[in-house]
Amino acid sequence: MPLRLEFGYASATGPRARNEDYGGFVEPADPQLAATKGMLAVVADGVSGGAHGREAAETAVRNLLADYYATPDTWEIPRALGTVLTAINRWLTGQTASRHEAGGMATTLTALVLRGRRFHYAHVGDSRLYRLRGEALDPLTVDHVWETPGMSHVLKRALGLDTHVMPDFGDGELAAGDVFLIVCDGVWEPLGQIELHKLLKLHDSPQRAAQALVEAALAAGGQDNATALVVRVVATGEAEAPLTEAHDLPLPGRLQPGARLDDFVIEGELHSGRDTLIYHARHVQTGQHWALKTLQPVLAGDVEAASRLLAEEWFLKRVHSHYFPEVLPLPGRHFLYFAARHVEGATLQDKLDAGEHFTAVETVTLGIRMLKGLAALHRLDIVHRDIKPANLHIDRAGKLRILDLGVARCPTLDVREPHAQPGTPSYMAPELFSGAEAGVQSDLYAVGVTLYHLLTRRYPYGEIEPFQHPRFGEPAPPVRYRPDLPPWLENVLLKAVARDPAQRFETAEEMLLALERGEANPLLRRRAPLIERSPAGAWPLVAGLSITLNLLLLFLLIAS
Repeated sequence: MPLRLEFGYASATGPRARNEDYGGFVEPADPQLAATKGMLAVVADGVSGGAHGREAAETAVRNLLADYYATPDTWEIPRALGTVLTAINRWLTGQTASRHEAGGMATTLTALVLRGRRFHYAHVGDSRLYRLRGEALDPLTVDHVWETPGMSHVLKRALGLDTHVMPDFGDGELAAGDVFLIVCDGVWEPLGQIELHKLLKLHDSPQRAAQALVEAALAAGGQDNATALVVRVVATGEAEAPLTEAHDLPLPGRLQPGARLDDFVIEGELHSGRDTLIYHARHVQTGQHWALKTLQPVLAGDVEAASRLLAEEWFLKRVHSHYFPEVLPLPGRHFLYFAARHVEGATLQDKLDAGEHFTAVETVTLGIRMLKGLAALHRLDIVHRDIKPANLHIDRAGKLRILDLGVARCPTLDVREPHAQPGTPSYMAPELFSGAEAGVQSDLYAVGVTLYHLLTRRYPYGEIEPFQHPRFGEPAPPVRYRPDLPPWLENVLLKAVARDPAQRFETAEEMLLALERGEANPLLRRRAPLIERSPAGAWPLVAGLSITLNLLLLFLLIAS
């Protein structure tokens, strides 16, 4: 069942010369967009001390309502709201700096996003967000005003007030019957919380409640603009998962060459794994070649396996980078599969198995391409979780593509098996074996191990078998196996595979820069202290120095 809401909005100028408040809400017509991004309601109150309060409020609301839905589906709601608000704040402060009129462009803003079974909000200024649940009306936001006596109306934070904006963020569970109220200070100040509570309980219709709140605020002597936006939760939605289509489609089964699957003709089998099958197919109308990925027949009816397959397609549709396979939209498919562009070539693991050796220059080039692709993935907050030579494909033109996002995750979508930590053990970062969540740095660790393995055919901490609980000491320097490696490249690899995540590269862009600069600006190697490299050997040395120092002090004491 989708989330169902009712909205009500009212705004009045009151005794002021003009209305500097502005508000609005969006209910996406596309059910998939509503399930992914939710429904957004926002109220802004232009700072009346500025010359352009109304312009600031309207600009902020209109841009937030539009740009929020243009942010990646893979971002968490707070990041999406924060990114858009930062851009709006930058524009407002820029306008203030470029105009000659007295006063500036600043506004308060309170935004509410409702999605699935949760709500999220972003808030800056002294407008307020309340939630009515049952008989209790609770304020969810805190006013950003000075607490000094006589300055309670002076804002500490607002959009356009400073070059940096720091909104408050919050979230919580939704329940059917919840009522949310966003009001400017022209409503909550003259009425107070008791009157707000009474009027919300009195009116079932959100529109009537919003209108009554505005009229009551002006009747109570309010001297400001009055704006109220009321949202009633009629029914909560499903759990927050954007994958709602194709789960119930049947599997195509094991297909033979010449078989027809929707608009494709099967030309052969490319790969058969534990869970998946990949076929080489030709599109009947266009003649183009595609790789069709589906599940093994034994997984028919397995909802979790279907979710993982559809999640991979979902990720690939959102990564607009030539370092990943192109996915074909399939609105009319009758079976559970997805189609990715088929390109002739081989994986790096295939090349290793064929006995191919990689020079330092070739490896650095592959690393640069790999990191450019990962940077595009990480900007979407997607973590691959299984970077290794078998998932890196080189076509006949030498172009690299990152394959298999079947175990990838992002904040809005994680379809891993319960209690599972996906990945290939020898390429998994040490912290993952202790239950830590995979992230950017564990992906970069896997890149470092991949490059190390391409050069040496070994692993920095030795090969790790499945279900093994390894102990990580110091990584073996790659020059032990490849004395011809330049020192700067060794330093990059050792930094990438450092046991401590804090000692690794922070972003794909940082590691990319280290590889691109190379010897022109070499990375300095951090040499671990003796206590880290060899605790067993360090403590006797410390004890020996301590004994020697004490004997020296005793000798000086006796001699004196």
